[in-house]
Amino acid sequence: VKKFMPYLWKLAWVVGLFLLVIISFDIENQIDSYSNSTFDIIPKIWANFFIHFIWGIYLSLIFIKKWTFQVNLPLLICVFLPCILFSLNFPIITLTSLGIPLGGWTIKVITSGLIEIVAGLTLMLSIFNNKKSDSN
Repeated sequence: VKKFMPYLWKLAWVVGLFLLVIISFDIENQIDSYSNSTFDIIPKIWANFFIHFIWGIYLSLIFIKKWTFQVNLPLLICVFLPCILFSLNFPIITLTSLGIPLGGWTIKVITSGLIEIVAGLTLMLSIFNNKKSDSN
């Protein structure tokens, strides 16, 4: 049984992936329905941010080998921080007049959802030890 545990964990991760896809799809549909009926796009923008960010966190779970709290400062500062600030720019602009106007190219980047996914992924990878031991 111990021999098959790594396989079972990976298989459980895949099952969780399918559940996350279904839940994300249902949430997006409910928010789309609400936004279309109220002509309020703000919930849709925030939901997209959170859904993609959670996707990044979930994807990171397969990469974390050791669950010890150890901050990887270069990854946190150079990847996570710019990605989270960039991805929060658009949702914050919808609520306030604050934000950095960056130009038309940002719409293409923001609608992809990849920046939020990378932010979630690198957050987890930067706070938990993902370095292989010297013996490997």
